Amino acid sequence: MVRFTALVLVAISTPALSESLHLVCLGEGSTNQPTSSSAYLHDNSGNSAWGNIVGSRSVPFDDQVNIDLTDDSGRIRMPRVMLPIAHGGSGGWFEIRKIVKTDQEITGSIQVNFVNSPKLRLDRITGRISIHGMNGDYTGECAPYDPATVQRKF
Repeated sequence: MVRFTALVLVAISTPALSESLHLVCLGEGSTNQPTSSSAYLHDNSGNSAWGNIVGSRSVPFDDQVNIDLTDDSGRIRMPRVMLPIAHGGSGGWFEIRKIVKTDQEITGSIQVNFVNSPKLRLDRITGRISIHGMNGDYTGECAPYDPATVQRKF
């Protein structure tokens, strides 16, 4: 009598981690905007001086963020006020790099330009988004949608 033993490997995919995901996020943040001031001073002895102060100030904003994720890539439409003057992107969309997907969260970095790559975190349980970078921070609530079946407002 001859016995055969067969080993069968079954691959189980996790739909939540491998399907395309389209998100619309509404939230708020603050951006670092440059500011400058000038002053002219003089005293009773006839001495005078000019001075300039250059710095930045935090400016609050409300905005929407859109995200498209597939198995191995992603893109994001960032709030415009968080973008520096010199930035990349294509049609308002920026590549999400170093994407890590787990059951709990999705993280990555947004390639805005060669020195500015804000960090992205999406909490898959609560739907919260956070973006932290050189030009400011953003937090909000995300909801998934299907571009093929979404009901348009107009």
